[in-house]
Amino acid sequence: MLKNTWLKYTYLTLSAGLVLAGCNIDDDSEDIDEPDEEVIAPEQDDEVLDEDENNSDDDYTVSQDLEVWFPKLEDTWLEYEGEGIEYASFTRYPQFAHDDTLQMIESTSGTDVVTVYEYTEDEIREIFVRPETYFRDDMIDTGLSSAQDDHEIILQLPIEAGHSWESPTGSVTEITDVEVEIDLPFGTFDAIELTREREGNTTVYYYADGIGLVERISNPGDDKMEIRSTLTELAENQPEEHSVTVFTLDDQATELQAVNTPIELYTNEPIRVALTEVLRGQAEGYDSLALIAESTEIIYMYLGDDGIAYADFSVELINDMNAGSGIESLIVQALVNTIGGYYNVEEVSLTVDDEPYSSGHLHREEGETWPVDHSLVSW
Repeated sequence: MLKNTWLKYTYLTLSAGLVLAGCNIDDDSEDIDEPDEEVIAPEQDDEVLDEDENNSDDDYTVSQDLEVWFPKLEDTWLEYEGEGIEYASFTRYPQFAHDDTLQMIESTSGTDVVTVYEYTEDEIREIFVRPETYFRDDMIDTGLSSAQDDHEIILQLPIEAGHSWESPTGSVTEITDVEVEIDLPFGTFDAIELTREREGNTTVYYYADGIGLVERISNPGDDKMEIRSTLTELAENQPEEHSVTVFTLDDQATELQAVNTPIELYTNEPIRVALTEVLRGQAEGYDSLALIAESTEIIYMYLGDDGIAYADFSVELINDMNAGSGIESLIVQALVNTIGGYYNVEEVSLTVDDEPYSSGHLHREEGETWPVDHSLVSW
């Protein structure tokens, strides 16, 4: 019954349409005036616009990759301009970058501070801090003690506003903003904002995408106490410049002379390799400084926790020296003074192939060190 009714309705509808179409066949000759009115699109509701903007904000995703916000930069010189105190200005340089650690040196007009950061799956920790460090060692390999008993958690997942944590040092840090745009002299960058409270002091840190620390503000909002440090220059493919006082024989080979020698080191380059070239006389412009044969290597060199500098040479130091007792004594003293001066210590453990120094003229017992001695230096 329903089927028959529907068919009748369809038939009547089609018939009516054909009749109406036939009635309009003769009306084509009449002109139909087009409307002159301009068609204006309806205005979009402000509420709709606000909703779209909110949706756009909701789509913003903060990277959860720790190395995006605290990257292991290499060969990159960072310079920060400061306000508030003399030491607010500083430079930073990545000395050693490994799979799970990054060693940075921060230099002000007053001191150099070496810091080692450890990268884990969910956080970055400050695990080693040593102020007044004017030499370059890979601290992870030396066993030197940190001036900081407990580690500081620099950044922790998840990276989202409101996330906070307490470090073993006693500080409390909160991610206070994840959608910061920060303007630097060389561009505008996305950044996150961290606020750290420790012993009544507040410090705000800004870490930018692909750069790391770009601004640090202590006591923000305090007109008298605010200290601000802002990144103003970033130079890639740059070395860290060192100055080493190298002691060598004078023209008569009767005394020692001190020569201030610049050395450039890129990230992951140990000082011992560059110093070896200088001591061989292979450094450009310093061929007169040759103390060791070209076959000689410095196997390792570092400052121990006991305040003694340790340096181990290959056997060629003795085998290829070809010097009498007087010259050999001067050469060894020159090496001791150079290494001891670099680490600013008074004693040097100079060994050969991990054994006490022993030649036909000079001999040291196990554990016996060499003193730094400037009595034969012609200043």
